[in-house]
Amino acid sequence: MSRYFNLFYIVLVLLAIGAILVLPGAKQATSLSFYGFAESNETEINYNYPVVVESILVTPGEEVKEGQTLLKITRIKAKEVLSDQDFKISELRSEAQMWKEKNQDKLRVEQIQLDNALAAIDEEVSQIQKEMAYKKSLVEGLSTIESAAVDYSPLEAKISELKNKKTRLRQESQLKRDVINKELAMGDNPYIQKINRLQQEKDFEISQAKQDIVVTAPMDGLIGNIYCKAAEHITSYKTLMTFYEPHSGTIKGYVHEDLTLQVDIGSKFKVSSIKDQSISYTGQVVGLGSRIVEIPIRLRKNPDFKTYGREVVIEIDKNNTFLQKEKVAISYVEGL
Repeated sequence: MSRYFNLFYIVLVLLAIGAILVLPGAKQATSLSFYGFAESNETEINYNYPVVVESILVTPGEEVKEGQTLLKITRIKAKEVLSDQDFKISELRSEAQMWKEKNQDKLRVEQIQLDNALAAIDEEVSQIQKEMAYKKSLVEGLSTIESAAVDYSPLEAKISELKNKKTRLRQESQLKRDVINKELAMGDNPYIQKINRLQQEKDFEISQAKQDIVVTAPMDGLIGNIYCKAAEHITSYKTLMTFYEPHSGTIKGYVHEDLTLQVDIGSKFKVSSIKDQSISYTGQVVGLGSRIVEIPIRLRKNPDFKTYGREVVIEIDKNNTFLQKEKVAISYVEGL
């Protein structure tokens, strides 16, 4: 009895030692397992201008080939844009008319100033001539003074100088008026150039006011949700439909917060289908979240308890059979 009793304890000790040696490795292997899903590489189809949906040629979930027609739409130019251009053109035309009238006023002012200056000179010449006539009349009445002996040259020189001044004023005034008339004749009105540019833009907008557009698939893939219907007016930037690549090469999962130190960039994992364990792919960690977040209910091992972890992004071969958003099992296997 004592012999069998001792043998029992020996076996028990050996089993305990074996458990100590084996369990840490098993614990590490089983602890580094979590859930994830095949990330969707979604493309939203929208436009930065209003459109009208003419026809929809696909259905949600339908597989399509690159270049296949998805939608036929018509671009509708907003009436507000054309109205705004008309308003701006009208304003510029008013400015252009004011510019023209301003230059015409300059011509009139220049002519008035010239006439006034010439009239002032004529008045001054007339006064000098009267002064000369008066002096001559005084000399003619005196027998002791010969008229030839009286010097009128300063007054005559003054008259000559005033006449030359009139000539200069006419020439300067004519030059100023020639410049203004040339601007008016050549159409150098700066507002006209702006009007022409806006008019060209308006003509282009009118030509593009209604434009037929055929929307095609950018690559082989799947149609996601369709957010429009035939004959519907769609505002700028509103999504018409979503488009997915057929299979995602990106797996997103959440490793429990207590195990985050065991995962790093470059770590390799096996990604397996939950429905069919024979379907699995080897992947590599290419991204890690920068903070601890709540793990989505769908990816918790026990959905009834809130758990927290770090986001892990794993890259696998795009030629896989996972469906978009399919839930998968992610596990670390030593030696991968």
